[in-house]
Amino acid sequence: MNTFKLKEIAEVNSGVTVRRYIDEGSNNFKEVIVQKSIQKGRKLSDLQKMEMSSKLNERYFTVKGDILMKTPYPNDVVHISQEGLVVGDRIAIIRVSDGFDSSFIAHLLDNVSVRKQLTKLTSSERIPQLSIKDLKEVKLQIPDLETQKRYAKILNLIDERIYTNYEIIDNDTRLKEGILNKLLGGN
Repeated sequence: MNTFKLKEIAEVNSGVTVRRYIDEGSNNFKEVIVQKSIQKGRKLSDLQKMEMSSKLNERYFTVKGDILMKTPYPNDVVHISQEGLVVGDRIAIIRVSDGFDSSFIAHLLDNVSVRKQLTKLTSSERIPQLSIKDLKEVKLQIPDLETQKRYAKILNLIDERIYTNYEIIDNDTRLKEGILNKLLGGN
């Protein structure tokens, strides 16, 4: 197992300040990933559709295999499979180099030991914020590529179970509310 700084195995950039590129009337609608789109233990959700300028640099669009991390605490992480989404501000875009499994790296960045490093690096503001510069310095213990792939498969299966359980909880919560609303004469 080798130790690498994140900047040694990935390109790390920040998302775009979306309001600078809003172009109403352009009919160039794009789905935008905002901070609330990324939640621990959940799939990417709550995307916002916005009319965007065609001048938006392509580096702000997702590519399959990207890892996105919120820079404000709690630094939730998501692994991207959908291309062409716009990444909003206060979100780090991590593009892993060849020779590393991006899914495994995403799981690693969400690990307790890495979160401890992140906590030490965040600012002491009311809502702690992680800078891209500091994120690049995070140290990761990474096994060989075959081991990364093997563990990524197992961890992805566990994530699928977690996602399914969250969906069941959400549906049961809505069902409960619906039953009570029906009983009380509401919709």
